[in-house]
Amino acid sequence: MNILTTSQKSNEAIQEEAKALASSMHMTYIKRGKSSIPALFREYQCEYIAVLSGSELTIHFPENKQHSFHLSMAQLRILRIERGEGDHLVNAVQTILDKKGILDGQQFTFLDSTIGLASDSIIVSYAFPNVEIQGLEGSFPIWLATSYGLAHYIHSEDSVTNALRRIQVQHATYENYLPNLSDNSVDIIYFDPMFEVPVEESPQFKPLRGHTVESHIDDIIMSQAMRVARYGVIIKERPFSSVFQKYPPHQWVGGKYSRIGYGVYMKELM
Repeated sequence: MNILTTSQKSNEAIQEEAKALASSMHMTYIKRGKSSIPALFREYQCEYIAVLSGSELTIHFPENKQHSFHLSMAQLRILRIERGEGDHLVNAVQTILDKKGILDGQQFTFLDSTIGLASDSIIVSYAFPNVEIQGLEGSFPIWLATSYGLAHYIHSEDSVTNALRRIQVQHATYENYLPNLSDNSVDIIYFDPMFEVPVEESPQFKPLRGHTVESHIDDIIMSQAMRVARYGVIIKERPFSSVFQKYPPHQWVGGKYSRIGYGVYMKELM
């Protein structure tokens, strides 16, 4: 059973909002009262507890860890873009748009097949205000926190808040989602699978250890992605990964000394 509750000092309005949210997310609403989070875990024996407090939704795990939506690395990347330093993912997307003759300001669609904490989608949405982004997340608690945060988080800059609101997230895996899409129905498809050789774990991922859904790229997924994509596909990985050895990208986008980069695959060249 997945339960959703409120903070101990919540008012009636927050409690009603929590009830509605629980219903829409197919979760069970529990009135918090004075119960502590450990006490709720002992009573309900659940995998995680979502707590609504004000405009923030926090996911608590039994191992005394918690996770809530935040911009994390996206904030630093936005600052770099504002300083004119650019961003490798933005460059990868622009590479595809340029090759297809898509003009600045022209609308296009972008499927983030592994949205996770949404950092990459936020950057794409911020850099391309006319993009329509659909994200997929297979882990229910991560999907819950990310989808709620994108819909409710308010940044000091309206342009960032607007970028968040342009992103929609579904609880699904790309293995199950892609086969149901029509040919050429998404302009650009993006994959950020689990790294074959892990990069040093970021602090924001530590509470989520054991709660993520591992995903990998194989022949079936590549075939489905190239069928569905109208313009092209982007894969994020390390330069020496087996993915890039098995599926050499048409163009590599990344820094000379970067530990990770983006492989660009053009539809017409596959």
